[in-house]
Amino acid sequence: MSSKVNGRTVVKVFATTGMEAMRNAVESELRTRLSGELDHFVVEGGQHSVSTFSNQNMEVQVDNVRDHVVVVLHTQTPPVSDHIVELLALLDAINNAHPRQTFVVFPYMPYSRSDRKNRPRISVMGQRLPEILNKVLNVRRVLLLEPHDPHIKQYFVPTADEVPGLPMLVEYIRREYLSQHKPEDCTVVFADSSAAKRFEEVPSSLGIEPAYIYKSRTDHSENPHVKVVMGNVKGKHCLLVDDEILTGNTVLKDAAILKQEGAATVRMLAVHGVLLDQKLTAEQLIGKLANSVVDEFVVTDSIPIGDKLDYAEGKIKVISIAPLLGEACKRLILGESLSALHRIEGELTS
Repeated sequence: MSSKVNGRTVVKVFATTGMEAMRNAVESELRTRLSGELDHFVVEGGQHSVSTFSNQNMEVQVDNVRDHVVVVLHTQTPPVSDHIVELLALLDAINNAHPRQTFVVFPYMPYSRSDRKNRPRISVMGQRLPEILNKVLNVRRVLLLEPHDPHIKQYFVPTADEVPGLPMLVEYIRREYLSQHKPEDCTVVFADSSAAKRFEEVPSSLGIEPAYIYKSRTDHSENPHVKVVMGNVKGKHCLLVDDEILTGNTVLKDAAILKQEGAATVRMLAVHGVLLDQKLTAEQLIGKLANSVVDEFVVTDSIPIGDKLDYAEGKIKVISIAPLLGEACKRLILGESLSALHRIEGELTS
């Protein structure tokens, strides 16, 4: 195929294995947003094949991308490390086919929490992966959705772009909760000091009072010790807000304490639903969450949940990130600012 279709630039959207539904959704959003007055683009789904030889080496082949604008989506899907290798091979194949420009989009960047040498003789893959993408594969445009630590974008050269997922949660709260409850009957609860600092504008933007759960960590485990709840939660509809939920152990402890303090309901809202526990199967983990005192979990599909919802008994709601990523990718391709996507007060899904 020519790099032009009826005089329009071809934009191809690729995604690594396990992200087919997300790729289709983002492709559709991007196609819509690049139409109309800007009708000099044609958006297509990029196709690639993955072959694994007898020696377990991987080979990736892509369709024609010569002089195309390429968008590559990659998020954390199991097996995580295998799919990182697939991403590297996919980008290598794309580079070898001479695209005009390549954008890499991480709805959730694997290894992003492994970027600090806080113990002797440990790896820091959260730093090495950006170096590989930059120095080996010559990636220059990267987009991160709500990274666990904002500083992760600085490991890329030039600095990666970032869009928050939090406004989607705020919009959900307004639509689903504040349509049923008065703001004075609700409380935004921050699970730790980090969440309180990072999401401090949420309570005021919603007209809801905040509360805080103070914790301490005595080791490097995923289970901090709860110290005290500060704020009025008695009789309130409590909204726990954070960037991600991993094993769910912390939120279950928080919810139990909030219920003990008299909370009417407890709902957990997180941008990233990692939902993994080395000690439990997916069915056991989701069953544990579904049978807990938490009234509802809300996450985005930045990490595909797949059949986990089958075990959730309706307790997990999923928000699509495709409109946000479609808008962000459109702005990247057109060289427009992403600043508007950082505003909590804005409408992000139109």
